[in-house]
Amino acid sequence: MAEAAHTFESDSDRVWNEICSLGLKTYVADLDTDGYTVIPPEIASPAGLSERLLEACLDVMERRTGVRPDPGAGHADLATPTPARARNSPVGNTASMLLLEDPVFEEALMNPVLLAMVTHLCGYNVVMSSMSCSFKGPSKTTFRLHTDTRLPSPLPTQALVCKGMYLLTDYSRDNGATVFIPGSHKWCRNPVGDETLVREAGNDRAVPVEAAAGSLVVFHGNTWHGAINRLAPGLRVSVHALMVRPIIRTREDLIGRVPQEVLDRNPARFAILAQQGLAGGTTALGDMAANVARAQKYISAFERESGVTLPVKDSS
Repeated sequence: MAEAAHTFESDSDRVWNEICSLGLKTYVADLDTDGYTVIPPEIASPAGLSERLLEACLDVMERRTGVRPDPGAGHADLATPTPARARNSPVGNTASMLLLEDPVFEEALMNPVLLAMVTHLCGYNVVMSSMSCSFKGPSKTTFRLHTDTRLPSPLPTQALVCKGMYLLTDYSRDNGATVFIPGSHKWCRNPVGDETLVREAGNDRAVPVEAAAGSLVVFHGNTWHGAINRLAPGLRVSVHALMVRPIIRTREDLIGRVPQEVLDRNPARFAILAQQGLAGGTTALGDMAANVARAQKYISAFERESGVTLPVKDSS
C-alpha cells in the first residue's frame, strides 16, 4: 500500500516523497543496507510491463537474427560467432541498444518505481548509459563477482553507477540467478583473487536472487555481483538499464540521436535520461557553443516541468 506523501522543498526531500508515495521505503532500506533490493511484480511492473517487455525483446532478437528465442525450451544460440560461445558464456546472448526499438522500452525507462530508486542513488541528473536484454541458457560457467563502477579501488562511497534489472522470467538457482554479496557496496573496493568466485566455486556469501518474473532488481554500482550457471532448460531473460551520473561516459551515445517524435511523446525528464541534456565531446571549437545550447534547452525544459534544479549544468 502506498504511504502518505508530503510536500518538501529540497530535491533530496522530493525524491523521498516519491519513494513514500510509491510504497518503496522498505526497498530503499534494503538497498542502503545490502546494496541491492528486489521489488515485486505488483509494484515494479504496472499494466503488464514485464510481459510486454518480454515480447518486445523476443521481437528485437527475431528482427536482428531471424530466429525468435523460445524462453521455455530454447537456448540463446543467437547473434554470436559460434553456438559454443553462447553455451559456454556466463551471460548468454545480449541484445543491446534497445531504447529506440519499441515504445515499451521508453515506458520501462520512465517507470516511476525505477526512477525513484535510481534517483535515490544517483540524483535527478542521472542518465541512461545503456539498455540491453540478456538471454541466458544452460551452461557450466558462472559469472565472476565484480562491480559495475569499473574504477580502481578504492571506490567512491557515493554511487556513480547503478542498475535496474527487469526480470522477465522467474529467477532461481537452477535458472541461473544473479547473485549478490550483501553489504559489499560499503567496502568501496573491487573483489580480487578468490573473492571473485561465485558461491559453490568459492564465495559462500553470495546470495542468489529468488524472484518471480516481473520483479525489478536495483543495485548500487559498488555492490559485488555475478551469476550462477543455469541448470534448467530454457532461457533466463532480463532487461538491464545501466544508469550513471553525467560525469561518467555512457556505453551508448544517444546525444542528438533520439528522434523528435520520441521526445515529444515523453515527459521532459525522458530527454535528460536519454542523454539529451549532455553536451558531449567535440572536435571543432565552433561546435562547442551549439552543443551546450542544445543541452541547455533540454535541461531548462526539465527544470520548468519538474521544479527540480539540476546540480550541474554543462556550460563550459
